[in-house]
Parts: sequence; structure tokens; C-alpha cells
Amino acid sequence: MAIDPDLFRAAMGQLASGITVVTMRVDDEDHGFTASSFTSLSLDPMLVLVCVVKDTRSHMLIEQAGHYAVNILGSHQKELGLRFASPEMEDRFQALSLERSITGAPILPDCLAWVDCSLREVLPGGDHSIFVGEVIAGSVTPCDAALVYHNRLWGRFVSDD
Repeated sequence: MAIDPDLFRAAMGQLASGITVVTMRVDDEDHGFTASSFTSLSLDPMLVLVCVVKDTRSHMLIEQAGHYAVNILGSHQKELGLRFASPEMEDRFQALSLERSITGAPILPDCLAWVDCSLREVLPGGDHSIFVGEVIAGSVTPCDAALVYHNRLWGRFVSDD
């Protein structure tokens, strides 16, 4: 049975995923965007991947930077995730207390975890590119439940245990 794009989108929306903010620094300017298409790829070497639409500014910026950091958001950070998802927001980093990773990418405050990556490979993925990053630094602060995206809604995972 054939599947149309709306049905495909609805089917893929049934898979819950974490919400991240991908950041990079290019020409002494910070940039970032919200992404849910992030996953670990390999333990040896330590690799992760993020998928980015080809015709976006973020795609070009990751290629230019040659690095990216992935900030994994906690459920208390919904507003931060929405800020970096908004195309209208001009200075997404305004009033944020940032740290810097080894690559210089901004690390957002109070995230559950972050990884700093050197861009290792860019692979084709239809209308997206798959940015494979080698993890060169990271940190974990298990202080909250993860912010989760499911069926176009943002929320938190609640265990039934």
C-alpha cells in the first residue's frame, strides 16, 4: 500500500524523541536551532548524528563551523526549546548565561547533558543531510526529566513505575 506525505508525517510523529538545541560558532557569532532528529551512532569511536534540512541556514552554518554542540533539554526548558525553534527570534542567545565547549560552540545553561562534536562526515539523506559528529567533550547533569516531542506536542516522560 502506498503512503502519502501526510500519513508518513503522522506515522513518524508517533515516535517520541528528545528535544535538543544544536549550537555552533561561526565568525565570532553564536548560532543554534532546535532539533529532535538527534541520536547516538557509535561508541567506538564516539559518534552522534543530527539530521538537518538541506535548504536551511543552519545546514550551511554547521558546514562552515566544522563543529556543533548538542544540548539535551530537560522538561523545565520548554521555553528555551521554543525560543530556538522560532524563526522570528533574532537573538536567541540574549540574556543566557553561556559556557563554551572545546570547539567554541555555546553550551546552554541547565541542560540535562551536552556533547561537543567535531564534524566528521556529511551524508545525503533525501531533503536532509546527516551530520556525523565525533564527540570530543561532554557533560551530564541528571537534574530533571527529559523534554520530549511526540505527535507535535512537547512534554515530559512519566514512568508508570
